[in-house]
Amino acid sequence: MGHHMREVPLTSVEDIEILEMYGNNILKVSTADNAFEVSRYSKRLIPKFNLAVSELEELVPQKERDSDGRPRGRRGRGPGGKDKGRCEKCDQPIPSWSGVCVNCVQNGKLIIRLIKYSAPLLHVVVPAFLLMMVIRFVAVYPPILSKELIDNILKRVDSAGAAGQLLPETTWGHLQGTVNFLSGWFDNIPAAGTFGHLIGLVLIMAGVSVFTMITSSVRGYMMAWVGQNITRRLQNETYEHLNALSIDFFHERDTGNLMSRITHDVSRLRDFIANGLQDIVGDSLTIIFMCAIMVHYNWKLALWTLIPIPCLIFFTIFFGKKMSKVYHVLWKRYANISTILASTIPGVRVVKAFARERYEINRFSDLTYQVFSGELNAAKLGTLYRPIMEFIVFTGRTIIWLVGGWQIFQGDLSLGTLIMFQSYMMGFIRPVHTLCQMNERFIRAGTSAERVFEIMDTPPSVADKQDAVALANIRGAVEFRDVYFSYDNEKNALNGVSFTVEPGEMIGLVGHSGAGKSTLINLITRFYDPNDGTIMIDGHDSRDIQVKALRQQVGVVLQDPFLFQGTIAENIGYSKPGASRREIIAAARAANAHDFIIKFPDGYDTMVGERGARVSGGERQRISIARAILKNPRVLILDEATSSVDTETESKIQEALERLVQGRTVFAIAHRLSTLKYADRLVVLKEGTVDEIGTHEELLAKAGTYAGLCEKQTELSKIRAW
Repeated sequence: MGHHMREVPLTSVEDIEILEMYGNNILKVSTADNAFEVSRYSKRLIPKFNLAVSELEELVPQKERDSDGRPRGRRGRGPGGKDKGRCEKCDQPIPSWSGVCVNCVQNGKLIIRLIKYSAPLLHVVVPAFLLMMVIRFVAVYPPILSKELIDNILKRVDSAGAAGQLLPETTWGHLQGTVNFLSGWFDNIPAAGTFGHLIGLVLIMAGVSVFTMITSSVRGYMMAWVGQNITRRLQNETYEHLNALSIDFFHERDTGNLMSRITHDVSRLRDFIANGLQDIVGDSLTIIFMCAIMVHYNWKLALWTLIPIPCLIFFTIFFGKKMSKVYHVLWKRYANISTILASTIPGVRVVKAFARERYEINRFSDLTYQVFSGELNAAKLGTLYRPIMEFIVFTGRTIIWLVGGWQIFQGDLSLGTLIMFQSYMMGFIRPVHTLCQMNERFIRAGTSAERVFEIMDTPPSVADKQDAVALANIRGAVEFRDVYFSYDNEKNALNGVSFTVEPGEMIGLVGHSGAGKSTLINLITRFYDPNDGTIMIDGHDSRDIQVKALRQQVGVVLQDPFLFQGTIAENIGYSKPGASRREIIAAARAANAHDFIIKFPDGYDTMVGERGARVSGGERQRISIARAILKNPRVLILDEATSSVDTETESKIQEALERLVQGRTVFAIAHRLSTLKYADRLVVLKEGTVDEIGTHEELLAKAGTYAGLCEKQTELSKIRAW
């Protein structure tokens, strides 16, 4: 047996791609005449093969482009030709942490769409915006007051001599001078300074401070109210649409990623709308106001004052980019810690069973060290940034002292004006820093908006037609007519399946793993719709029935039942909102669950824990059956309902199921074929097709696939018994 080798010149290669399958990946090369597999490899080797493909793409001449203008040779393409790792527009890699292409995010359109969420709140947004403008204008006024205090009061008092001829001699004189000063302040500054004038000016400065404090607090609360309303609306709309999406959407996306979009990304958008946009406008106004005032008083000194500003901008942007990279790495490292905690805490039984505590501790320690080193890098940049900024500001203040001092000696500048310029120099730091971060804030907000709106803009693959029928009472007649279905548009999970089920009939679904049993029940519940063919329910095409109306009359008992965080009563009553305690108890009795429930100290009010961790597998299963009984469905699906429990528990569950199936159309999947011997008929599936149909006795007599499966299980049971 020899080896067959084939050489392909790089000049003839037109496409190099990776097909992401469910168990492994395939490296595929296409030429003008042929396409063939180069290698199949495990998921563990993905990084190495991705690197190899990148290097090959550099060597392959890009002679042609696809119809949409993208170069050939794309990596990370999933089943059905969908490129899951690269952007469909620009063919650039999509970061796994974001799920969107940063090159193609149209920030402007997304921000405009985002701002529309504040439209219903304009009655609060507009006053808050106007209040912000007033605050920013008033905030630049104190240095002018300081200038007047120095030039028109303190300096004149100093000029009057130690005798204090300008000071009033009585308390009444103090008050009278203050009143006169305040009454004439807005007309013109008094020609001479008195102590009363000093008190008046100080009161004005205090008033400005109090006004700024109060109005800032009021505006802050107003914008907090706006932000929380936007957050609530975004989260509600996103979650509502998420619940409307089909199962395939969740299979293609990581749960943690979706949770992050609804929480972290929405919070970032709230901060951007409530604070970011107004801060950008407000800081721009602050800089404009300060520059206008400085130019008005002394345009020459104003130009000297602005000399350090370009350095301030340059280093702010420079360190901002550095810090952005560092914090991005830190974000991923913190996410890695969250991931390991999310996997090891629920899987603590496995960790302890294999005595892998030390391994997990070391793994966690490595991740915390990575966070530690990342935080140190951020601290290093921070300790460099602050002294450099302080040095630039010090340089600016030194320039002002030198140039301003020279102008004072020349008689062209007053001391109060010099102090005012020093104050404005210090005031440039925060608004300049904010504006330099504006682009990054826009990009982050745009990326978050894209991640949120990607959920909201995704249409459900299974949706109601406009004229969909709301069947109130389904009898349970089900017919499969030449049904085809594929999850990936490459390999069919069902191939021309056809059979009919009468109302009230129990059908057992039998077959090897991957034969199509779970796919078949997924189509009945309309988790998916057929690619071809028709599923008729009571004479109606399932695609013509409202999804909600259909699912309200279908009950499901799964192999691994899911229980929500809450009480046992809440989990049983989940299938029937508003169910009374008596109905819940009756359902529990029918499911053989009442006896173990009342043994708990809190009975039906016992908390089941996360995913039902505080009850056993058999108890979870019986709670799940009680939930299905309470729903009273017309069509019942049993998916391996007794496969993961012991014999005693199985008998109790089987007894409960016998009560549950009475008078309903039932589809039951079970690997233990003995549990299906009471089914009216058995449908044997093989590689997505119906191989055999008949009763237990008929199929045994036929000596086909079903008989072979029974024989293997009988032999296996003998081995286990021995």
